Amino acid sequence: MKAITNMTQKQKRGIVIVMITSICLIYLLYTTIIPRTELSADTTVHYSFSGIMIGITIQNSGTLDISEMTLNVTVYDEDDEIVHQEEVLITSLGKGDKVVHSLSFKAPQRDHYRLVMRFDFTSDGLEYSEEIEHEMKDYMNFIWKDTVRDWRL
Repeated sequence: MKAITNMTQKQKRGIVIVMITSICLIYLLYTTIIPRTELSADTTVHYSFSGIMIGITIQNSGTLDISEMTLNVTVYDEDDEIVHQEEVLITSLGKGDKVVHSLSFKAPQRDHYRLVMRFDFTSDGLEYSEEIEHEMKDYMNFIWKDTVRDWRL
């Protein structure tokens, strides 16, 4: 503590500037230079009288391109029977690209469902297969944000 109190205002400002510059540099390295695969999926579920609507926004937040992507969306009921199934093919997702997909189906409103999304894709020559699962219950609207990351250098 004594070292900080003995510093001049000019030295304190210099330390603050160095800290802010280093934080900005680390952020810049993370967002542009360090190679990584990062896939973000925002999922929204809305119940209405006309059926159940699911909206999925997929974004490539990483620095590597994603190609040959297949999204398989399956909705199961309480007895593990398939209520709805859909497969979406996405050819490529460049850095920062977004894809929005929506689906709707008719099903009893107050039942419990399990939403399973399976992502199969290739990034930087490596194949990925990720499965994300969520519970849809209590006749509510839901919003989920999921991220798949890989830091292979």
